[in-house]
Amino acid sequence: MLVGVVAAVTVASRVVAIAVVPTPRGRVATVVERLPAPLFAVLAAVTVLGGDRSVDPAVLGGAVAALATVRRRSLLVTVVAGLAGAVAGNALA
Repeated sequence: MLVGVVAAVTVASRVVAIAVVPTPRGRVATVVERLPAPLFAVLAAVTVLGGDRSVDPAVLGGAVAALATVRRRSLLVTVVAGLAGAVAGNALA
């Protein structure tokens, strides 16, 4: 039930943003374009460092491989590279 509510809110907010909010222009558009990369970097750093500050080789390999492909701006390529890096890191550990 909770997952359904969260999914509905997410989809509804995106539909409203597309239908009502105008497309950003100028400097705002530049900031919005670059926003996902810093957010991903923060999430990756928190994941790699973890709560106990020890680095798991699989997580480190996945983060490095995913970060190497981020500039391609393809979520599928980034996720596949991250998974491949995690498998390689796990195999090397």
